[in-house]
Amino acid sequence: MPTDNRLKLILTIIVIAIIAVFSLDPIAQEPDYHNFADQRRLINIANFFNVLSNLPFVIIGILGMRLVGLRQASGGLVELQSIYLTFFAGVFLNGFGSAHYHYQPGNQSLFWDRLPMTIAFMSLFCAVVGEYISTQLAGKLFIPLLITGVTSVNYWYLTELNGHGDLRAYALMRLCAYALVQFLPLVLIPLIL
Repeated sequence: MPTDNRLKLILTIIVIAIIAVFSLDPIAQEPDYHNFADQRRLINIANFFNVLSNLPFVIIGILGMRLVGLRQASGGLVELQSIYLTFFAGVFLNGFGSAHYHYQPGNQSLFWDRLPMTIAFMSLFCAVVGEYISTQLAGKLFIPLLITGVTSVNYWYLTELNGHGDLRAYALMRLCAYALVQFLPLVLIPLIL
């Protein structure tokens, strides 16, 4: 499929997704979301295995930032180095944010889980756009998508604090769990590829 057609198709899907999300009523974070299968406390750490499962994110984030920073990573495009670096920084920070959330589940800690996850997903989306469609387009989308992602997490959290939580900007296709800034890029990436 020629690049222009892929771009038009992607933009059409994005517009349809935005219209679909904002035609829904506000979606609050369900309290049951914070219940986990493993609630064991080991070595004085609540939800031990849920917390520990985030260690690979920290390790991969460090390794990725190091490889990109030292320009030792094979593959990828030089023009996208800042996007790759931001992706691995998001993965690294998500390891800590998610560990914090799983240690102390609640909306306040969930904010720190979702924020770096959003940064990683938006960066990944831009990297794929840059590698398969256009490095210039990826560069133009990068900062606006990061801002949009961060804003969606902040909007959700502020609406939760005000007693009328709204995940619409963050949620798509699943009533509470999937996020616009996580799910949409994952749907579009295979399409781009």
